[in-house]
Amino acid sequence: MMEKLQKMREAKDEIENPHESERIRAIAEILTEIQRAQRAAVIDQRDELGIDPDDDVNEVDPEDRTGEVLDLVDAYTPGGPGLAETWLARAAPSDLDVDDPAALANYAGLSQEEWEHQQQTWANSYRAADRQAADATDRDLAELHVSSKWGVSLERFEALVVNWDKGRALRDLLAGPSEATEEAVYANTEALA
Repeated sequence: MMEKLQKMREAKDEIENPHESERIRAIAEILTEIQRAQRAAVIDQRDELGIDPDDDVNEVDPEDRTGEVLDLVDAYTPGGPGLAETWLARAAPSDLDVDDPAALANYAGLSQEEWEHQQQTWANSYRAADRQAADATDRDLAELHVSSKWGVSLERFEALVVNWDKGRALRDLLAGPSEATEEAVYANTEALA
């Protein structure tokens, strides 16, 4: 009985701090190695064939990728950063300025009512600071705020952040390198055609 309790405590400790768990790290390293080897094969193929498709496919950095996988596990643990924050920090498209993933994650997955309230809050702040903003719509002022703070249009912000999708985030975080490698294989084929 005491042995089972000890194992349960150890499992709890590993889940609460996946970056320090040898077992979780081993699993992350296996996934990393599979993705690294696949990517290396595609890059080797390019070198052998003398092709250079116009994409940004580079080798997978094993330490960085293992860290990404551990961050994903951490996002699922109590007290962890949360999946939205982890996705924003690790996998958000480069056109979205993500200086503070934790703050930006507050807008991820808002309901329509919450999102309309947020736009109204931003608009009221602009109107209080600038009387000329009084005639602008809430949406126009939200567009101004979002584009100046995060570098994307309001529509793009809604698609990426407000309508954030947990399934898509998991896929990006877990399978992103594999999907990029698959796209690179297709690019190689196209370059040879």
